[in-house]
Amino acid sequence: MARRQADGAAARHGDRLSEAARTILVNRRSRLDLLPAELFGEWPWEMLLTLFVADSEGRRLSARMIAAELACGPLTMTRWMQHLTRTGLVIGDAATDPDEPLTLSPTAITALESYLGSVLASSQLLVE
Repeated sequence: MARRQADGAAARHGDRLSEAARTILVNRRSRLDLLPAELFGEWPWEMLLTLFVADSEGRRLSARMIAAELACGPLTMTRWMQHLTRTGLVIGDAATDPDEPLTLSPTAITALESYLGSVLASSQLLVE
């Protein structure tokens, strides 16, 4: 019984983290309605958040799919995916096969969960 409750709490926490990631992505994209796109060039961060959300939904994305979702050019996508792979944050070979499914490494997942957890904690302070 306690195990099921712990699993349920972990799932709700994971759902809250993925919802925080989705909210960040939506808010970041809404900036484009207000200001020129060239002011916002954080492709690797967008890629990591997109992979985090996809993973939480049980989806696997390729570099080509991420590029389409983010409206990112293929050369920019390839360059950043190579960097994210070299730094150990993304697993997959987007450089030679843009259709290969990609996933976040355990290191990236831990870092994003930590960041998103702190975002949720700080947002609670704003509500109280």
